Amino acid sequence: MLHIKAIPDNHEIKVENYDHALGGFNYSYNGNLHLLENERPNEFEHQAMILGGLQPKRIDIPRVDFAFNFICDPDISRKSLEYAVQFVDGNSLPTLNHPAKVLRLTRDGLFQHFSDINGPLIPRTLRISPHSCKEVQAIVEAGDVVLPLIIRPAGRHGGQGMYLLKSLDDIHELERFAFDGRDYYLIEFHDYRSDDGFYRKYRMIWIDGKIYPRHLIIDKEWKIHGANKNNFMRDTEKFIQEEIEYLDNFEEVLGNDGVSNVRTLFSEIGLDYCGMDFSLLPDNRLFVFKANPAMNTSINKAHPASKHRDRHLLMHEQAKMEMLSQFANTVAAETDKRSH
Repeated sequence: MLHIKAIPDNHEIKVENYDHALGGFNYSYNGNLHLLENERPNEFEHQAMILGGLQPKRIDIPRVDFAFNFICDPDISRKSLEYAVQFVDGNSLPTLNHPAKVLRLTRDGLFQHFSDINGPLIPRTLRISPHSCKEVQAIVEAGDVVLPLIIRPAGRHGGQGMYLLKSLDDIHELERFAFDGRDYYLIEFHDYRSDDGFYRKYRMIWIDGKIYPRHLIIDKEWKIHGANKNNFMRDTEKFIQEEIEYLDNFEEVLGNDGVSNVRTLFSEIGLDYCGMDFSLLPDNRLFVFKANPAMNTSINKAHPASKHRDRHLLMHEQAKMEMLSQFANTVAAETDKRSH
């Protein structure tokens, strides 16, 4: 099994520590999926290939049967994903999470490629590289996007640097951003608040053609991310029970149309492992925030989740191992068939 990973296109890495036993430094770098708690299961032999932001030299690696592309963020690792496409296609290498499919999953790419699918609602999203607030204002006045809209730096996650622009009277508020030609997203905002006044963000994971609920976060704020679960959910029993109900009976919570829309969008995306964040609008339509393979489902023993979440994470872990094993067996069978 070949592990395809990447250093971000800006070449930024973090030196974690010096390992005396190893005789070298341990590094970390963003933009790669943490697929399993143990990323090198004993069932396989493992090789690693790390791509960078520069055109790589010829790569000579031992013969491998298949690859898993761990590069998961096309906003920060586009060059490496493009090199990965050249490598796996040029070597006819069977690959899980093919990098060409990951490349389509920027926020604007999700809208461009999948917004025509009947059912789920994906907000209109533009990727821009402005040098002033006036450029943003001109885009809005031209009707390319409709207020209210969210502006956020491309490649940032966890709600970092997001601002909700409700009126052009507040355009000066965008002075907080460094409009120096770097990329930003303009995303049309939809009020997805439920009838009780709370916002709900669901996460679903797609593993080898099947869907698995990951979590539900409920809050009074529209900008929901992982830390929001500590605002109301941690000490509110009815919200805890609502998440448990979603995890245990997501088909009933989402309804037939909701489940069908989730499956359809995942199928069209075409990855082997992927995640999706979404909500349900008052008319019960599926409203999609994002879909990409960067969403982690591995158990973190140092920072365990709640018991009901960890039970489902164990199911995810098993499903991911089965995905790898079945793919390896399929590749081996096809190789054996060709040899005869």
